[in-house]
Amino acid sequence: MGEANHREESCQTFKFKMGGPKGAVMFSIFFTVYTFYITAKCQSGKWDVLVFQPPVSDGLTEVAAAVTIWFLAQCILYIMSIGGKQEPGVILSSGERLMYNTNALFVLIVNILSMVAAILLGYDVRLISGSLVCMFEAAVLLCFMSSLYLYIKGSSLSHAEKNPNGCSGRIIYDWFMGLELNPRWRSLDVKYVLFRSAIIGWILLNICNLVEYWMLYKNINTTLVLLNAIQLAYVVDYFWFEGGVIVSRDIVHEGLGYNILVQFIMIPFCFCVQTRYVLTTDTKLPNINLCLIAILYVVGYYIYRASNSEKNSFRKNPNDPKLHYLMTMPTSSGKQLLISSWWGMCRHPNYLGDLMISLSYALCTGFSHLIPYLGTIFLVLLLLDREKQDSEGCKQKYGADWDKYCRIVKYRIIPGIY
Repeated sequence: MGEANHREESCQTFKFKMGGPKGAVMFSIFFTVYTFYITAKCQSGKWDVLVFQPPVSDGLTEVAAAVTIWFLAQCILYIMSIGGKQEPGVILSSGERLMYNTNALFVLIVNILSMVAAILLGYDVRLISGSLVCMFEAAVLLCFMSSLYLYIKGSSLSHAEKNPNGCSGRIIYDWFMGLELNPRWRSLDVKYVLFRSAIIGWILLNICNLVEYWMLYKNINTTLVLLNAIQLAYVVDYFWFEGGVIVSRDIVHEGLGYNILVQFIMIPFCFCVQTRYVLTTDTKLPNINLCLIAILYVVGYYIYRASNSEKNSFRKNPNDPKLHYLMTMPTSSGKQLLISSWWGMCRHPNYLGDLMISLSYALCTGFSHLIPYLGTIFLVLLLLDREKQDSEGCKQKYGADWDKYCRIVKYRIIPGIY
């Protein structure tokens, strides 16, 4: 009851984020236009930043139907819960703990095997690469319609049930941020299935690019193979540790509005840009360059995985004997803050690992064009903003203890630098 009252008060004493209603309009336009721009570049293969001739798209109805059917298949695979187990998410402010079917790795394998089977049976992947813009338009249309439905549905919720960051009473802003945190249909968690389906879509587009290269040149491009391999390895790892995904910021704290929906759309269409670039330009890097890129990826991955695993283990059981080497700082809230090992070097070592991984993707494309690097630039800006928001939230939560913690762990993301 106290938690519900707290959430109701948070709605009544509301603080806008992302620039408020004006920011909601601006970011809605920016995310949509940016993703359309990248998608058009991927389809056309013309990579000069200032040269833009969007390909003509047709067959929107058929593509929208295909995208819808594919997503419904992902929903069915989630509900069936084959190839995984149920795991609990974090305890929500309402006191409820939602259960998730963590079978994403199995679903990824099913999708890849289905794609391979279709290709072996004669399916031409160029039908997909030639319809990227149309697929994006269909996805945005479905996204917009879904966001309207979710806003109408969320309007009937009480203040205590609404997303505390999306209950301002301003229509555009609340539609953008999402009125509801965890919309569900029975056991189907809509937000989570959308999120992991977007990641699976990214890998499927990468496979299409790899196959299309073989169809064009009848040989193997080691740069494209490496790029596909390290991106697939990242996703496999992400889904292998799915228990950490369901307690991540986007799943726990972000409402399902147009903001998150369009960012989910960005994942498949913008993350495949490097493999698409290597395909369309036939970029081939020297083996020494590929070895250095692989080393950068492995180091970044190690930092990312080791730091995240350490944090997740500590969250689950701070008294685990295996974590005896960790030093902590007590706070007045009763919680302990890590101040040693990975989390003593900087406050977000996992962000550093993520940035190194993203940079390794971009480096596979060489240095001829800026567009393959836009994703890394975007990630830098995103993580800087997220670090700022995290710091502000922790300052509000821990007060003077947070100031003390910051004096102990001085660096934010890059030890010795920032």
